[in-house]
Amino acid sequence: MLWAIGMIFGKLKLRTRHVIYFGAYVEVVSRLVLDCWKGEWNVLNCPVCDEEIEDELHIFFRCAVVRDSWSAADESSDTVGRVTMLLWSIWHNLHKLQSNNVSRTTEADLVRWEKSALDWVKCNVDAAFVSGSGRTSVGLCFRDNSGHFMAGMTQWQQTVISSVEGEAWALLLAMEEARHRGLDRVQFESDSKVLIEAIHMQRRGNSEFQSIVHDILSLMSSFINFEVKFVRRQANLVAHTLARAANSWANFHRFENIPFCIEHLIFNEMQ
Repeated sequence: MLWAIGMIFGKLKLRTRHVIYFGAYVEVVSRLVLDCWKGEWNVLNCPVCDEEIEDELHIFFRCAVVRDSWSAADESSDTVGRVTMLLWSIWHNLHKLQSNNVSRTTEADLVRWEKSALDWVKCNVDAAFVSGSGRTSVGLCFRDNSGHFMAGMTQWQQTVISSVEGEAWALLLAMEEARHRGLDRVQFESDSKVLIEAIHMQRRGNSEFQSIVHDILSLMSSFINFEVKFVRRQANLVAHTLARAANSWANFHRFENIPFCIEHLIFNEMQ
C-alpha cells in the first residue's frame, strides 16, 4: 500500500523532465517504512541524496532531489501542503517504528530463562488452549541448577476452562508432581501474572480459580521451600511448547528423557 501511495503522488502534474523525481522520492520514503519494520534500515544520512544527515528540514526542504521536486510541481499550495503532511507522517512513523523495533529487540534479547540457585530445582509450567480441540492442556518441566533436564509432564482434559484456571491447574499439578518425586526445594515459574499475584497476596474466594489457588497455598504451607515466580513468555518457552504438544500423547504422560519438541530449547538455555 505504501508503494502505491508513492506511485499515486508521483503522478502529480510535474514538468516532463522532473516527473521521476517526486514519485521516486515518495516511493523511497514509503519503502523505508517497510524496511524499518523488518529491521533492515539504520542510517543517519538522507536515504535519497546520501549527502547530509536526515532531519525534518533536510528531508522536506534542503535535499537537492526534494528541491527539484518541489520546484517542478505545477500544483496549488494546498495540494503541496497536503503532500508535505503525508510525507512528514510517513517520515515520523518510520522513526517511531525504528525506535520501537530497537526497544522490542533489546527487551527480547534481555528476557531469558535463568538457572536456579545451587541445590534448587526449577520447574516451569504453562497451560494451552488449542483452538478447535475442546481441550485444556498443561506442560511442566523440572531442571537442576545446571539447566539439565530432570523430568517433565503433560496432561490434558476434554474441557475448556478459563485461562487463569488453566494456569492455576498447571501449577497445582506441578507441585503435586514435585511432591511425588520427593523434591522439596523448588522454584516454580509461570507466565501468568494474575496467578502469581493471587498466590503472593493469598487471595481467598469461592470461584474455581480461587479454589485452586487455595489448594496451591495449602501445599506451599506444607513445603516451605516451594516458591512461585512470574516470568515473561520468552523465559517460559519450554513449558509453553510442552503444553502445546500435550495433545500428541495420552491425556497423562511423564517424561524421564527430554522430549524431542523441547530438546533444542533445553540445550540453548543451558548455555
